[in-house]
Amino acid sequence: MKAAGKKVGITGAAGNVGATLRQGLSADYALTLYDLRSPQALVEDEFVQVDCGDPQQLAGIFDGLDVLIHLAGDPSPDAARQSTLRNNFRATSYVFEEVKRAGVKKLIFASSNFYHQGDISTALRGNSGPLITLDRNPTPQCLYGESKVFGENVGRHLSHLGIQFAALRIGWTVPQDNPALYGGAYMRAVFCSHRDLVAAFSRALEIDQDFLVAFAVSNNGQPVFDLTETSRQLGFFPQDNAEDYFR
Repeated sequence: MKAAGKKVGITGAAGNVGATLRQGLSADYALTLYDLRSPQALVEDEFVQVDCGDPQQLAGIFDGLDVLIHLAGDPSPDAARQSTLRNNFRATSYVFEEVKRAGVKKLIFASSNFYHQGDISTALRGNSGPLITLDRNPTPQCLYGESKVFGENVGRHLSHLGIQFAALRIGWTVPQDNPALYGGAYMRAVFCSHRDLVAAFSRALEIDQDFLVAFAVSNNGQPVFDLTETSRQLGFFPQDNAEDYFR
């Protein structure tokens, strides 16, 4: 039975992260799904076809929502510049503006480990040092990573306007939910299982804070992120470990 009290929208609902969240959240929330293409297995969830890069299509579509989870965007770090500018920078700006106009109470932004791209590269080259903390300066090395820094900064502005904002810096989550199929030190460091991904977003949906940034990664045995503040502020304690899949 779906919770009657909280209406949650998800942009980019047909994508990789969107598919996992649909499955994990649909039993507890009344979901409205937004994407250019229809997601598989809609079940009882409402679907609205929309191009988030077109502000005219966005007008009015978030009315009545309590929370919007914004996932939509070009997920490729190697995407053409024009695609990232349109679908990540401009579309995010348009979506955030419509959230404000619609009076949505909370916005959850799918940020990324690419926020810390340079620091991760340094860590994986074997340079010893402390784990990456949430307050570390951003080190994106591609336009995709820069778009996540942009989204978090605009979200901080919205938090001063009465909209609760949470940014989850997501690791690497894959459709098969098995990091061993991909391998590599990067995957082993930033893997996020489906169970942990849903748990992080579930906590973000319920926590009462004006502004929050947290990591959405599993409790990996070869970590690059310090999860202390994430656990303290978000109440998220990941259960899975990439190393368990490689044994």
